[in-house]
Amino acid sequence: MADLSLADGFKSMGRDAFLAHLHEEAPLYRDPNGFWIASRFEDVRAILLDTERFSSAAMAVGAIGLGFPLLTDDPPRHTMLRALLAKAFTPAAMEAMRPFIDRTAHDLVAQMPAGEEIDAVQAITSPLPVAVIARMMDIPSARIADFARWSGLLAGIATTPMNPEKIQSLMALRACFADIVENRRKQPGDDLVSALIRASENKEVLSDDQVVTFCILLMAAGNETTTNLLGNLLSRLAQRPADWAALRADPALIESAIEESLRIDSPAQMVLRRTMVDVEIGGTTIPKGQQVMAYLASANRDPAKWNDPANFEVARIRERHLSFGHGVHTCIGAPLARIEARAAMTELVGRFSALRPGRERGERIRAGILYGYRSLPLVFG
Repeated sequence: MADLSLADGFKSMGRDAFLAHLHEEAPLYRDPNGFWIASRFEDVRAILLDTERFSSAAMAVGAIGLGFPLLTDDPPRHTMLRALLAKAFTPAAMEAMRPFIDRTAHDLVAQMPAGEEIDAVQAITSPLPVAVIARMMDIPSARIADFARWSGLLAGIATTPMNPEKIQSLMALRACFADIVENRRKQPGDDLVSALIRASENKEVLSDDQVVTFCILLMAAGNETTTNLLGNLLSRLAQRPADWAALRADPALIESAIEESLRIDSPAQMVLRRTMVDVEIGGTTIPKGQQVMAYLASANRDPAKWNDPANFEVARIRERHLSFGHGVHTCIGAPLARIEARAAMTELVGRFSALRPGRERGERIRAGILYGYRSLPLVFG
């Protein structure tokens, strides 16, 4: 174990076995690449709560100097930035979006053929959240098709090499949002982009470039979280026909199925922090200036909190998991992702009597931070 990296552990032992091994043998583990991995639920929870000793600046993508607002900020700046979005993500605001979300999910599912192999990512898991976040940001319809492609680029930017094509796409993405920000300054509306501009003008928090970066973050987070959640859940259910039948018989189980998918297949696998002082965790001292991985996916499978944690149980009694983070950095869009997933699953189990894997294998996201599918061949019957 001493010389085994996270990636090598997955390859040699398998994902489930390696996560179990971390809990049993190395709940606080020094990876050969130089960072620390915290895998226990209570340790990860404590790290996420302690913004003074664990800085979020470690989330910046150092190779290209990319730092996203909120993700890479600590209080008090994080508190100010989060307040800019608060009104757009209140329970009342989310409920106001529900009719559009339900209608979009219905229309997408109605177009899916029965008995034919389709890519669920292209059919439902990606276009639903793209349509929702595009509506919230009032994105021109001609640009909506670009959003999913740009979001996929951002999902893998930290783990795959940069090349001229990627750089050109990033420049096009920034240019697109720069134009939108300029237009919204002239003609503001009730959308998220206009809200960011108004708030930055009133509080002098964000420059134009920072508003653009904030928009990119909202686009990526608004798409990837729900896309990965739905893909992971459908992949599990395709292997478990009895669970699909249970959801059809009792749609009230949809909510617990969503939470179980979030727990066992966390769409965001980890977050990074940097120690600001020497910190002791579980009897081990981590020196100041070290990178620490708060391993959400592992914390969500802690046997001290869940019985048989590697087993997917569609009716498992809900316990708080850490898939959306914890503390001040809890994902502000978590309620939206849950509404979108519930709308999609309600339509799917209501229309199709069965679900099975396609002949082709799905393609997983290659980014280590995210866990989901780029393609997922399935047959709805």
